[in-house]
Amino acid sequence: MWPLFLRELGAAPQDIGLVFGVGNVVAALCFIPGGYLADRIGRKPMLLAAWIVSTAGAAAFLPLQEWHGAFIGSALYWTGSISLPILIAQLAATTRREALGRAIGLVFGAYFLGNIVSSPFSGAIGAAIGLRATLGLAVVAFMASSALVFGLQAMPPIVERERVRFPRTFWTLLGVTPVASLLSIVSIALLPVYLREIAAVPLERVGVYAALVALGAAVLAPAAGRLADAVGAVPALIAAATVLTTGAGLIALSGRSEPLIVVAALLLGATQAANPVLAAAVERIIPPARIALGYATYQFAFAIGFGGGGTVAGFLYEADPLLPFLVTVALALPVAAVIGVVIGRAAPRQEFPIA
Repeated sequence: MWPLFLRELGAAPQDIGLVFGVGNVVAALCFIPGGYLADRIGRKPMLLAAWIVSTAGAAAFLPLQEWHGAFIGSALYWTGSISLPILIAQLAATTRREALGRAIGLVFGAYFLGNIVSSPFSGAIGAAIGLRATLGLAVVAFMASSALVFGLQAMPPIVERERVRFPRTFWTLLGVTPVASLLSIVSIALLPVYLREIAAVPLERVGVYAALVALGAAVLAPAAGRLADAVGAVPALIAAATVLTTGAGLIALSGRSEPLIVVAALLLGATQAANPVLAAAVERIIPPARIALGYATYQFAFAIGFGGGGTVAGFLYEADPLLPFLVTVALALPVAAVIGVVIGRAAPRQEFPIA
């Protein structure tokens, strides 16, 4: 409901993309310090801090009377995303390598389960009680999520202190990651606005389509992780990009045909399918003594493109509502192929024991 709430406060599509992008840029600046501290003081304190700050950011949207104040809430909210590389580092340190893609995929799928459960009701609730009150209910759920983090088992910090260098292949992968992450968001950043304004979907059904995207992600992310464990990261990446290309193409062709939009929404869940594949591949080229810092650095590169993708989506949508989907169709497979070449050359040559 967030894009529709900002629209209600007077934000134009490019304004929504800018708010989204600025929040992700601020979050990106926190990734590397957060990963460094997670290796130094332990992962649980950093996870607690991330969840609490992110909850505060969500709550900061509630008193807004005009959209410019959303920059503060966006910055705080997205800063909580530093928890992602720390969680992945925890999995990489405690999971057998041959099952890592599957494990990360299941964690990603569990995240989207919350969207699946809540999204079908969000549109109906928003239509009944208003978008602001609906966001208030989401904040209450977020507070419950934050409280559960206190129950996580604390892990001791890594005591190794010598200088550790990341291999050159790691930096090569970082160079292409922002383009891939931009494509992971550009087709869905303004999807609720597209459905409402172009496809003429009633507000109470917009949340249903958001749930379908989440359902697609919940199914496709574990499937991609399992495929990567079984046949390798490169085929899994190409498969995910093919599904994403198909979903974006169907949206562009669907017009107001809701059956086509249903299928397209499910396939657009592939925007998240590559994440567990890449995360499992990155584990092979990160020294164990710097695992949280390595994932945080990777997530920093990812966040640059992810935040920029929201801004780019806003300007593309303003020029033509179909452009975000057409750009995805044009670039998803070529970018996946480039990343596949990098991973295919790098991963087999780098072996580190699990910490």
